[in-house]
Order: sequence, then C-alpha cells, then structure tokens
Amino acid sequence: MPEASGSAAEPGYLFDNARAGARRRFASLQASFDTSTKQHLAARGLRPGWRCLEVGAGSGSVARWLADQVGPDGYVLATDIDTRWVEPGGFPQLEVAEHDIVTGPLPAGAFDLIHARLVLVHLPARDQVLTRLGRALRPGGWLVVEDFDSSLPHCLDPVTSEDRTFVKVGQALVQALHRRGADTTYPRTLPRRLRNAGLADVGASGHVVIYHGGSAEAVLQQANLDQVGPSLVEADLVTAADLQTAQRLLCDPAFVANHALMITAWGRKPG
Repeated sequence: MPEASGSAAEPGYLFDNARAGARRRFASLQASFDTSTKQHLAARGLRPGWRCLEVGAGSGSVARWLADQVGPDGYVLATDIDTRWVEPGGFPQLEVAEHDIVTGPLPAGAFDLIHARLVLVHLPARDQVLTRLGRALRPGGWLVVEDFDSSLPHCLDPVTSEDRTFVKVGQALVQALHRRGADTTYPRTLPRRLRNAGLADVGASGHVVIYHGGSAEAVLQQANLDQVGPSLVEADLVTAADLQTAQRLLCDPAFVANHALMITAWGRKPG
C-alpha cells in the first residue's frame, strides 16, 4: 500500500501490491480498520466541499467514503504507486492517480484533509514526507496518519507452544519489514514528529483488533504469510513447520490472535 519504499537495506516493499494476494489483504484491512479510520476522519470535522488527499489508497475504500462525505462540491485525490486495485465507485469528485509521495509533485496549501494509513511506516524518508504533507495542507487543514506499531505480540495470551510459535512468526514478519527499511517503532513517535512538522492541536490514540481464526480479520495475516512466508523460511527467521502451524491456527475459529497496535495521530496546520 505505501506509495514508495525509498532506499532500504533490501529493495522493495515487502507486501508488493502487484501480487494476487493484495486484494485479500486490502479486504481484510477494510474489515479490520475502516470503521476506526472513518471515526477519526469524521472527528476532524470532515464536511461537504472539503478537498482531501488519500495517500496509499490501496483498494480505495477510504477514498470512496471520503468522496461520499465531501459530496459533489468536494474533491478527493486518491494516490498510490500502484493503483490497479483502486475502485473509484462512480464518484466524479474522486480522482485516482499514480504518485510517489517521496519524490512526486505535491501542490502546496491544497487540501483540507490528508490521510495516510500504513504508508509512512515503510518509508525511510518518512520525516521528509511528513513535512511535505504538512505543506500540502490549507491553513486549518488536518493531517491524519495511521501506522502499525510493533509494541504488542500477535497473540496477547500465548498459553500453548503453538501460540508461542505464532508469536515467533509475527516477530519474523517484523524483522523482514525492518530489513526493507520499515520502522515499526516509529508510529509511537508520531505526536512529536507532527509537532516538529509545525502542526498544532496534535493528538493520538491506539487501536487493537482482536480476532478469531477463520474470520475476515484473520485474512490479513494469512495473505501476508502466503506472500512472504517462504522468504521468512529462506532467511532462517522461522522453520517451514513454524509457518504451517501459524497458517493452521489462522484457520481455526478457536484460536484468538490480534493485529499489531494501530496508532492514529493527527495535527492541524495553523492559520
């Protein structure tokens, strides 16, 4: 979903949107987090006529909702480096564009609301991007950033050896992300970084989705492991047996797991 991965120890975004599993991953992200995201965006005062930028649009679910909220007199620009999965939904006020948020042009003072979910955490140039996004806001406009923080294990109550194996696999995913230039400790620093970018009225909150195996929410981790699991084995981060255990648990309705802590932070451009 991120717009660009920038320079990193290993090239490319770990969860490449070109893979077929991207559609399943986006559907699970929508099921897991869209309700919370919409609440945060609505709380910023979103109303008809606003101009919005959705960075790293993915499947476009949030962009379509924004387009519905701003109405025909508003405007939503949904961007991604790979827009093949973005569905405009018939909203004439919604524009979809391929764009690199690190290096691509971005108009100054153009937007009332900018939202980026699961984008900046993957970008080594995240501070520069935050500054660019702040400049793209109109005076009084809001920037809302949402990213996964690795503070919590992927099983909050690892009682059995299989539970602990699942935690191990989750930790391996985090290691693989960091090898690609991501920083899953970065989201907890967002309030300070937003203030440093010159924004006011900064706030933040955290949200954890706890789910059962076999649920729509479990599909996110299933899709992740389908895509990158073999590379985790090749890198000796987990064994093939570890991976099989994790995938089996994700299909078991009796298994309880959780996504990473989603930190949402926001700030307003003074003026």
